[in-house]
Amino acid sequence: MKFFVPQAKSEEEAAHTCNATKTFAAETTGWKITDRRIQGIVFRDKKKTVHAEVGKHEPICGEMLIAILESNTFLLCTPNRGVLRGEPIMVGKREVDYITDFDKPEMRYVRTE
Repeated sequence: MKFFVPQAKSEEEAAHTCNATKTFAAETTGWKITDRRIQGIVFRDKKKTVHAEVGKHEPICGEMLIAILESNTFLLCTPNRGVLRGEPIMVGKREVDYITDFDKPEMRYVRTE
């Protein structure tokens, strides 16, 4: 799937929103944020398998998922958790089983344990 940000009206607006979210996440966490464009992840939360995908409601807090960022952990960014205010939802890298990147149709298995 081609890169997008929900509700962005143009590619430029999507890129601006993504960059602003990355900057805010870096300031909030103190971590370097990669340039990777992630469409979705499948991870474990309290022994439950969770699928989070940009453009859909994030399953933990129920808000629209605006971006998934990669840093020391994966950062799920919603309007109130990492985009406009607050800290993003953090998902440990060891908890992630699959990742789908934008512009790459295949879901990749990433779990090493």
